[in-house]
Amino acid sequence: MMKMRYTIIALSSFILASASVTASYKPNFSGKWVLDKDRSFSNPAGLDQTMTVTHTGDQVKMEAHLKTARGEFDVNETYTLDGKETDFTPQNPPNAKGKRKSSWLPNGLGILINDEISAEGKIVNQITRKWTLSADGKRLTVDYYIDDQRFSYESKRVFNKVE
Repeated sequence: MMKMRYTIIALSSFILASASVTASYKPNFSGKWVLDKDRSFSNPAGLDQTMTVTHTGDQVKMEAHLKTARGEFDVNETYTLDGKETDFTPQNPPNAKGKRKSSWLPNGLGILINDEISAEGKIVNQITRKWTLSADGKRLTVDYYIDDQRFSYESKRVFNKVE
């Protein structure tokens, strides 16, 4: 009876220790990233993208440079991974307003960014981005789920770490 009791205590301790190690790991997305066109799909024609990501604790800063058939532009965004809604100013459409929620995925395996963009009091876009990092930290995958007034679609951008 005593032997079984020690076995149950030891097993319980092992399970709790394993759970706390798993729960404490969260990926760090910091680095310089370049779009891997061969692994990406459903993106604007001629897309080239580079990003610099600075990730400290629950804050992610992203500076991106994009080239498309329509021209070049920069995107600078900050995500606070606390799940609270914040206001932001989207680049398009003109005079639009945005609300954003950013949080860790369950078990800290990535991040989820939800944007709701409105113009003239109507929601015109809902964009969800899911960021995940490969086990070796050298590949960043960003899955996009976009719903707007005209259509819904998904796209994937895979980035390789260069620094």
